[in-house]
Amino acid sequence: MRRPALIIGVLMVLAGCATARVAERRVITGRVTDTEGRPVAATPVLLVGRDLGFALFTLGYEEMGRREARVLTDERGEYRIEVVPGQLGNNLYLFFYDREGFDHVRYARPAPVDLTKPLKDEPHVVINQTLRTHPDWLEVVRLRQEYGPDSHRGRILRQMGLPERREATQSGGDLVEQWHYFSRGITYVLRNGALSGTHQFEPIKEFAKPGS
Repeated sequence: MRRPALIIGVLMVLAGCATARVAERRVITGRVTDTEGRPVAATPVLLVGRDLGFALFTLGYEEMGRREARVLTDERGEYRIEVVPGQLGNNLYLFFYDREGFDHVRYARPAPVDLTKPLKDEPHVVINQTLRTHPDWLEVVRLRQEYGPDSHRGRILRQMGLPERREATQSGGDLVEQWHYFSRGITYVLRNGALSGTHQFEPIKEFAKPGS
């Protein structure tokens, strides 16, 4: 009869060790560059902490909360985050992108870096990141040169990237285009290259492109 209680006790101890909080101050520094080694300034870097709790019912971890520390790189592409990790959570990842501030048109979204163990072991962790060029970037550059970078088409391309679907029809002698960004929840309507309206809707994530 004591075996189940003993097993549960061991599991709880292991779970507590696996999710132990770091109460000491830690420093994370690094540099963000492009594939040519040039610094990427004013790009976001986030340390995201999740509170993971061990659930006996499922014998697994469940997320109880989430917090983050966010900074921007300086003109040299360098960043510094100084934080007490335990104040964010017990499961910690470093992200080199964010909804706001990251140039998702020019750069592919990099994979997050698991810092849970390094932040337990080291007072100062150095993580550098190279941002890879987005697969669509060269086509975006080509089309902006064709349309003109300051044209309505050129500005949409720089802000949004290539449309996930493009439709063109003739209406009364005018060329009417619809540029659909399903994963962003917006369609741009252009008449003879000039923006004539937008339609917004609930984003459809299934249309998101790799690297976006």
